[in-house]
Amino acid sequence: MAGHDKTQQKPQDQAKRQKLDALHKHVQSLKVEDTGFAAIGFCSDLSDAIGKARDTPKPVGDSDHIDGVAASYTRAAELLESAQGDLGKVAKAGLPAVWVGTAGEKASEVVGAASRTTDDTAEKLREAVPVLRQLAIDIGAAQATDEYARLALDYGKSLCGMFSDREQLREAKKATLDGITYLIEADDRAKEGGKKAADKLTKLAAQARTRRVTASGLTDADRLVIADAADPGGPADLNEILSANELKRSAQFRDKMSAQDQAEFDRLISRAKSPQESAYLMKALAAGYDIKTLRSFGEDIHSRDTTWLREHLAPFHTSGDTRVGVDSASEFDVPGAKGAQWTQGDNGTCVSSSTVAARALVDPVYTLRLTTGGHPGDPAYDSPAAFKKRLLNEQIRVHEEGDGGPLPDGGMDLTGKREVLNDELAQHTGGTYEHHRMNNTESRRDALPLIEEAVDEGKPVPIGVEGYSTDSSGQVRTGHAMLIVGHEGDKLEVYNPWGYTTWVSEEDFINNHMDKASDHRLPNAYVYSLPR
Repeated sequence: MAGHDKTQQKPQDQAKRQKLDALHKHVQSLKVEDTGFAAIGFCSDLSDAIGKARDTPKPVGDSDHIDGVAASYTRAAELLESAQGDLGKVAKAGLPAVWVGTAGEKASEVVGAASRTTDDTAEKLREAVPVLRQLAIDIGAAQATDEYARLALDYGKSLCGMFSDREQLREAKKATLDGITYLIEADDRAKEGGKKAADKLTKLAAQARTRRVTASGLTDADRLVIADAADPGGPADLNEILSANELKRSAQFRDKMSAQDQAEFDRLISRAKSPQESAYLMKALAAGYDIKTLRSFGEDIHSRDTTWLREHLAPFHTSGDTRVGVDSASEFDVPGAKGAQWTQGDNGTCVSSSTVAARALVDPVYTLRLTTGGHPGDPAYDSPAAFKKRLLNEQIRVHEEGDGGPLPDGGMDLTGKREVLNDELAQHTGGTYEHHRMNNTESRRDALPLIEEAVDEGKPVPIGVEGYSTDSSGQVRTGHAMLIVGHEGDKLEVYNPWGYTTWVSEEDFINNHMDKASDHRLPNAYVYSLPR
């Protein structure tokens, strides 16, 4: 049921472009005169315009240096890939036969985590190489065009003088106009190349997680394994428990604890029975909870197997199929029973349902309360039916918190949406949410790297979609709220509170095809909410 719900140029860049545009317009307006003082005045004006055009800064950058960096990245990636292959072999078959039981499992975990970390770093270096190569090409081309532009301006100036005939003066004007046009083309090429490279490199930087866990009493190997921990049943890199933002926040919150609380939390981590259990404790710390809550949460999840942890703490799980348009039901599974979906049901609570799901992604204490009612393992509370009832009540609570419309039709305006996002999410992600409109293809293209950066850091991004149709009463708008929860390559994973997640391409997002994550009524992404 559907509810209601630029990257800007730097000032100096804008000033340069405005200056060149104004000069081109001015030279275009000059009237060619080849007699007496009129010719002198024309040449004086033309010479002044040429001087101002030449005073504009040249495109900066060293394409040879950038090519050298790309080459060094390639060499580093080759070395890492060689090491990763060796580590992979060790993890699978190279451990000593006498390492059995706990020792063998521990060694396998450490080597496997090291292998995945090495592979991830090599992959990001490989992906950066063509970006740097293209940037070097763009900078070189921009500088060559700029140099040609200045030659054209010099040629125009050389043709203009007191004794120039009308044909020479016309040629001088044309050469000056050509020179200014080439300066503009060079400026555009440099800025566009820089923007594309910055967008892609920012994306890669966000995807390259900082694998650092803070806790005394842990070895470096323990920290590596916890940071690398993933829910079972799918690719590890698509199901990592701790996001980059959570790794950073967990360290910050631990540093703020008293020495006594630090010691108690470290004991919780050290006694965990799996890297996943430790990772969820770190995730709860990152969500901002005090030691009392962390202690209770730790008791509830202690010694649970990794499948149980996934079923009760991970609202969305990626099996590995990231094909565009493929849906995967988002279920809370109970062994031996069909799972209950994270869905808004028949109520128009898409905004509150997306908000509840977003909080469940970043706050495992909250998620456990929803999935078990505070009684893990008790069928009266820990069951699909009980979860469905609690989820509905929570969606309604948040709906009312945002002053949503009467149910079942529901709906919530953008003011209410901002309030519930910040009340429910901000304290657990560290970012205050603000709305940003997307009115056209270009604004969606500019928004995309910002959205992907936030998602890669582990901060879900709510979006609003809409569509218009016509009936006997006129134009009818349909609106809906969804949530971007994942990013892989050139695809986005979108949670629809109708009860599933879907992969859509970046181009679909940009070009009004968000109906692929909903239905034909809702093609347009018109607003996104970004944590600041």
